[in-house]
Amino acid sequence: MDFRPLAEAERRQLLTALRGHADRGTALLIDPNDTSFAGTADDVPDEQIITAVKSVPVHY
Repeated sequence: MDFRPLAEAERRQLLTALRGHADRGTALLIDPNDTSFAGTADDVPDEQIITAVKSVPVHY
């Protein structure tokens, strides 16, 4: 994985998205190919939520 500091524009966009999530429940979108921040959405289809939950590794 490529771990690098966020560019200033990326940082501002992510902070705005996090505030929107905290204030209004806006969904944060992640690019499934490289797990980068991909924006926000007010509504996410159920199938996309199920896919995201299934993608989280579970270790018992």
